[in-house]
Amino acid sequence: MDNNVFQQFVDLFSYTTLLSITAILASTWVVLYGIRWIIDTLVNYNPKYRIQLAQTYPVIRIGLWLIAIMYIVIGIIQPPESIIYASLGSLGLALGLASQDAIRNLVAGIMMAVSPRFKIGDMIKVGEHYGEVMSLDLSTTKLHTFDDNVITVPNADILKMPISNANNGELNEMVAIELHLPVSIPVAQLKSLALNAAKCSHYVYLKKPISATVFPVFARDFYYHLTVKAYVLDVRLEKAMATDVSERIIEALRQEGLFDNSVFASAYTGENPLELPSTPTT
Repeated sequence: MDNNVFQQFVDLFSYTTLLSITAILASTWVVLYGIRWIIDTLVNYNPKYRIQLAQTYPVIRIGLWLIAIMYIVIGIIQPPESIIYASLGSLGLALGLASQDAIRNLVAGIMMAVSPRFKIGDMIKVGEHYGEVMSLDLSTTKLHTFDDNVITVPNADILKMPISNANNGELNEMVAIELHLPVSIPVAQLKSLALNAAKCSHYVYLKKPISATVFPVFARDFYYHLTVKAYVLDVRLEKAMATDVSERIIEALRQEGLFDNSVFASAYTGENPLELPSTPTT
């Protein structure tokens, strides 16, 4: 960039121009803040449409910022062609040398916006992290876990990983509840009690099917591995439903005289429970 082009570039940013740019950026931020407040208010009044409402904000945000930037460049700065070409060349060289990771994340974010693998409000698993998608930025994706942590994942990493999506845009999702129980319990009665316990839970979405399966497992002794699969009304209530159904199953077994804590005594070594297989075997 020679001295003449550099001087033209400096002349473009007068005090009035800088003030106008600041006003446009501030106005855009205020408008987006107001839109976010309106969406949050609507979500509080209509929790049923929480996911649909939350998914509109990223589109609005990207659209408004693009409009603001285009207006600043074309309507306020109005640079000559020589400035545009020189600036693009310098910017491209700087970005290429110093921001390779950022560019990869940015390109990945654009690809995810064009062909989304998940949306805001979805419960996804990325690597070892599982949580609700809170935001989809151009460079990163943020997850809110059940441990109340916010995990920030670079978009470039997301494109390289397999993604498990539990609800795929819906408010409900299937939850698998697993219990290890003594083999002294009749299988038919165990499945019946488990299904009834799930149907009685306030968190279960009864319009979708409920199932219960029982497999024998061995860990110093034989046990039944009970798996109850049901759909929760809201993805955020996943842990609450799992706890509620588990408590109902155990209480039902106790009322029938089928649950005895002493049965599990042989499955403990000192204070640490014997680790059972993660995958039931038949």
